[in-house]
Amino acid sequence: MGLEIFNDIINKVKESDFVQNFIEELTDYLKNKGEVKVESNSLKQEGTLYQVVDFSSKGVYLRNTENNKIFEETNINEDLKEKLGNDYVLSYKNGKYVYEEELTDKFMNSLVDIGEYQKIKSKFEKKTNILEIDKNEVFKVEERKENTTILGYGNNEKIEVPNELIPFFSKNGTNLSYKSGKFQIV
Repeated sequence: MGLEIFNDIINKVKESDFVQNFIEELTDYLKNKGEVKVESNSLKQEGTLYQVVDFSSKGVYLRNTENNKIFEETNINEDLKEKLGNDYVLSYKNGKYVYEEELTDKFMNSLVDIGEYQKIKSKFEKKTNILEIDKNEVFKVEERKENTTILGYGNNEKIEVPNELIPFFSKNGTNLSYKSGKFQIV
């Protein structure tokens, strides 16, 4: 019991705004003294697509569509930042972010409301044996069609899935899992 109280206190201290602010101020101080090097560009990759997740006071939170990692980008052109909204798609080309208007429109048009999504998912689960497949099974995108995607798994088994259930940025060769009723990039 005493250990649980100790762990609770430690967790509360970790979550404390005071501690977080102190760490940020110390990091800034050490950066200014040249004692700590922070590579903010380490998450940028030439030719990669990024999806705007949210905005911060310092910049924009981006999700790398290749590995699903989310990071805060503080080095982004202010003119571009003012044009952006959540779920907009950017590419990183020649050392700068570029707004991908056509891809953003295509992504936005692919979205369905939650009610429609649930109907599609329910119909898919009834029509296939997806719920009987091991939850740790890895599916591989084999072919993207106009309305469906062919996934391979197991011993050359295949399953056809409505595109609404497949992550938008997956492409041929992407590995997916089916957990909690949805496909996710592995």
